[in-house]
Amino acid sequence: MLRFDGELSFGHQVLNVDVPTGTKTISITGTTIKTGFLYGYLYDAEQQLRGNVLWVKEHKKLVITADNASLGGIAGNVMAGQWQLHLYNLEGENRAPKAMQYQVDVTFECVSKADEHSNLLGVATTKNLIADNSIIFDYSNIKNSASKWYRGDLHAHTLLSDGHNTLEAATNIVERQGLDFFFLTEHNICHPALPISDTTLILPGIEVTTDQGHFNVHGPRCGLNMFNAAYSSDALIKQGLSLVGEQQQGSISINHPMMKPWHWHFDSLQLSAVNTMEICCDPTWSSSPMATEKALTTLSAMWNAGHRIAGVGGSDSHLEPHERNPKATEPSIYGDPSTFVFSHGLSGEGILTGLQQGQVYIERRCGLAFSINDGNLLPGQNVGEQSVDYHLAVADKDNHYYAECIADGVVILTLPITNEGIDIHINMAHYMWVRFDIRRGVFSDYGISNCDANEVGLEAESTHRQQIQKGEFEGMINPVYNGNHPHFSSPILATWGELMKEVEHNGN
Repeated sequence: MLRFDGELSFGHQVLNVDVPTGTKTISITGTTIKTGFLYGYLYDAEQQLRGNVLWVKEHKKLVITADNASLGGIAGNVMAGQWQLHLYNLEGENRAPKAMQYQVDVTFECVSKADEHSNLLGVATTKNLIADNSIIFDYSNIKNSASKWYRGDLHAHTLLSDGHNTLEAATNIVERQGLDFFFLTEHNICHPALPISDTTLILPGIEVTTDQGHFNVHGPRCGLNMFNAAYSSDALIKQGLSLVGEQQQGSISINHPMMKPWHWHFDSLQLSAVNTMEICCDPTWSSSPMATEKALTTLSAMWNAGHRIAGVGGSDSHLEPHERNPKATEPSIYGDPSTFVFSHGLSGEGILTGLQQGQVYIERRCGLAFSINDGNLLPGQNVGEQSVDYHLAVADKDNHYYAECIADGVVILTLPITNEGIDIHINMAHYMWVRFDIRRGVFSDYGISNCDANEVGLEAESTHRQQIQKGEFEGMINPVYNGNHPHFSSPILATWGELMKEVEHNGN
């Protein structure tokens, strides 16, 4: 057995592992001694990736054989020679470094134990990330041919990074939750194998995690190349943005942009590189409600500047169903909130196209149903200056809900919404864009401001009445927009830093 003991502050170390001739199995067990993030990337004697893992204190074990591998491992020839374990501590670039003590044990077995290693993951899987660091997932495979709204989760973790669920447990949970699709988005690492589910399309993802913020790559074409990698936030963000491929097949999503200390503050990010932004992230986390409101304000500023970036949700769940976040009374669970994507068939390509086109809405539990122009229009589409007719309803009869119509960042209409539904008529000649926010709570009256009552199909018998307190965020229907507005062809802001200055200037 080889044992490596050491300490790593912000930075990179390489542990050289000499693999003896005749080795059939390599096992690597690691711990960070105390809680923290220490990334490990294992490369063989030909500099091929053979495993990736995030150690966060608990002992985790990588097992690699010719035919099988444990969570995070890539099976294949266990060749003799010098392998390398590249360790990275990415915390402390712009704040006090957090030194991570670690202990890594490496063992070699020269006798094959095929029966013992035949089911290391506990669930049937398909290959995803292979040794040359490419993703071979079949994004074109169609699981369901129907053109409709599909329900999923865009942000989730397992034991491979800092989550608590095994791959088998995660699969069982998403199936019970009734999710149509599910992205696994571990911190800076990809799953070499993805579970096969009869009901849920489980898709590749990665959460690029830096001191300047986090973002998801949905549908990456490869993993991060961490062999002697540049590891500054700037370098990791640039490499992460490239994972969508040369044809931009994947989708980039900023995660929890206003949730400190994990908020986005990489000012030089080009907004044109972003497809979606996480509005509601793990609603059971104590700071999530305030972060959600700030994210909604930021989303409005993006659209006012001419950037058609869709709002999405993400459970960001790390916990088993019986566990709770501090002070939470309900579980943080995959699928809460859910992101619905309109797709012509349930496939990776279809879901990614829907995300890129903004054909998306978010909800938690209300059972939101809506149509725009009797189903002939979808969120994210250019409606020009024509009028649009919305029908909104909720299935939940146990709670009160209301809808806010947001036009160009201003609430122009608020109405209670029930299972019987409401109809709203909007003349888009007056606006750049219009979206709907759904909130949980009692709203006893409706109000009209900044628009003519006849435009929204209501009698002009009421003046605007202010609600006392906003209800809890429940969901959002992404905007339709008036593409005749010049900002959409020539956005007036280019970077995240410029956007933040605009938000601050407007007092938000």
